[in-house]
Order: sequence, then structure tokens, then C-alpha cells
Amino acid sequence: MKLAFVADPLPSFKIHKDSTYAMMVEAAKRGHELYFMLQEGLMWKGGRVVGEISRLNLTGEKDPWYKTTPPKETPLADFDAVLMRKDPPFDAEYVASTWLLELAQKEGAKVFNDPRAIRDHSEKLAIAKYPRFAPPTLVTRLAGQLQQFIDATRDVVLKPLTEWAGNRCSASLRAIPTAM
Repeated sequence: MKLAFVADPLPSFKIHKDSTYAMMVEAAKRGHELYFMLQEGLMWKGGRVVGEISRLNLTGEKDPWYKTTPPKETPLADFDAVLMRKDPPFDAEYVASTWLLELAQKEGAKVFNDPRAIRDHSEKLAIAKYPRFAPPTLVTRLAGQLQQFIDATRDVVLKPLTEWAGNRCSASLRAIPTAM
């Protein structure tokens, strides 16, 4: 199978923990062809969704862990699967990418994760659908509310809704991120 990954720049991968890298390694082990493109390489051109896509080969080494060919404009429908693996920020460019990926689906591309689903469903707010299974949780931009929650809960993870990752902190923390 020909698999195209829409992802962050390859040099930014932390291969010891990156799930996209783990998917690539497993796919390569199974004999699939890997291709890579940046989010900004998505475009609608000539009436089709195409991408500036490079063939990706994994070296099996830590550094460099990959080799790529020069990018070539390729219709997304030419791939057996297109995997949207770009980390947030969830910004206008990300939303526009999901629009283009939806158009690619209409042209026959098999896109994973579904563009509408990743645009319309916040993975960080999904917990609100299942509150009985969730630890104590607060979603707010108010610094005072955050500090009260930290003081009461003592051990928390702060996660910005439109970014990725999080920061563990304790009640002694007084500098509250404002990008919540």
C-alpha cells in the first residue's frame, strides 16, 4: 500500500515517543510505501487536491532516521491512505487543511482521521461527554480559577485546548499559563 502522512516537519519528531513515527515504522515493516508531506503542501490545483509529497525511507538509525526524495505534486487520491497526523495548533491553517482533505475524500482519497471529525471534535473536550470516567477537570481561561483548581487538586496537568502536550505542575506553582 502507498501511505501518505501529513505531519509535522520530520526533523521535529521525537522518535522515542512519537506515535506517527511508530506508525511509520510498523507500516515499513509490513512492506508499505511511505510518503510524507507538510500541511502547507496541501493544495487545490487544476480542480484536484494535490500535495507536495516526498517518498520517505526509514534508515533504522537514530540520526538521521529518514531519507526523502524531492517533493512531487501528487493527487491525494493516488494513495491507498492519507493519514492526517499533524499536531495542533488548531488554527486557521489546520481548519483549511481539513477542508482540503474533505475535498480529497470526494475525489476518492481515503483520509484517516476523518477531516470533519478532527475539525469538529476536540480530543481535549471529549472527556466532558463521559464525566463519570474523568478525573477532576477544569476547562477555563481564567487564571484565578486555574490557581484555585491547582491549590485544591495539588497535582494537575495543564493542557492548552488548541495546542498539544501538557505540563505537570503542583500547588506551589504560581505562574499560570494564559493560553489555556
